[in-house]
Amino acid sequence: MALQKYGFIVMSPDLNLFTNHSQIATDNFNMMICGVPDAEHAKFAAQEMITKGVQLIELCGAFKAEDAQAVRDAINDHVPVGYVQYTEEERVRIQVELA
Repeated sequence: MALQKYGFIVMSPDLNLFTNHSQIATDNFNMMICGVPDAEHAKFAAQEMITKGVQLIELCGAFKAEDAQAVRDAINDHVPVGYVQYTEEERVRIQVELA
């Protein structure tokens, strides 16, 4: 089955699970986007996405491997969960440019 429902979770301390969410939809693809303040709230966002039929979930670069595993556990590994990673060079650049 082709990917039709995709979930993406972003994390920043000032985001709110209940108010910071959006959707991009076409006839063949639906992307749910949710903002959360921390990794704990990402578990709730992922559970909600599962109830909406999301087929996979990606976490933004603010999440760590253990956060991704916690989300997998929270949804009983119902769908694949990935997370964005940066090379060491890009991490240094982020620290310099966004400091």
